[in-house]
Amino acid sequence: MSSRREFHVVRPELPSPIKVAAICSVLLAAGAGIIVWVSLDPQGPLWPASAQRVMAYVIAALLVVVSIAVFLLDGKRRRRVPDQAPELVLDEQGFTAWGGLRVRWLDVTSWEVFHHNTAYDDDVPEGHPDYTGPTQVDEFLILVHVDHPEALLRRLAPDVRAAYEDDAFGDDERFSTPIRIGADGLDAPTDEVITEFERYSKTPPRSR
Repeated sequence: MSSRREFHVVRPELPSPIKVAAICSVLLAAGAGIIVWVSLDPQGPLWPASAQRVMAYVIAALLVVVSIAVFLLDGKRRRRVPDQAPELVLDEQGFTAWGGLRVRWLDVTSWEVFHHNTAYDDDVPEGHPDYTGPTQVDEFLILVHVDHPEALLRRLAPDVRAAYEDDAFGDDERFSTPIRIGADGLDAPTDEVITEFERYSKTPPRSR
């Protein structure tokens, strides 16, 4: 068994730099072509009228500016993408979840897979301009049970701890443990994440 397995949150892929460069080149070439067209052979049969020439120059300038701006913004966005920390790390001693929560396998009494499928109503009252209606949540969670979860959560940053401690869902229901791991939206299928969790923990999930 591999000594470590990491799972990352799937992020939207940026367009290929080659594709962006190709699009910018086409726009730039189109703008340059228009400028050349309206600048050469002023007595030719295709020579546009004065108003049309002004419009052609405006369109050409826009194409050139847009092509350069898109190219520069794409490069800037790529430089700003930070290295992404793993959302879940499994190893032989335990696991590390979101927010730096570290749990040893020795402290895990049991774990289960929970299908969290609930509609949450908006906090804003119906009829208010900001009311957006209920939001449907459909996800699979790994619920991890330990004897003293508060001792593990105490080590976390206050905002992270508060997120774990907020275990209410649905109509006044509560998760059976504050230690919850999202098994969806990672760079591996949900079933694989669950299978790997079982393999590293060396214990099967309990029935809910």
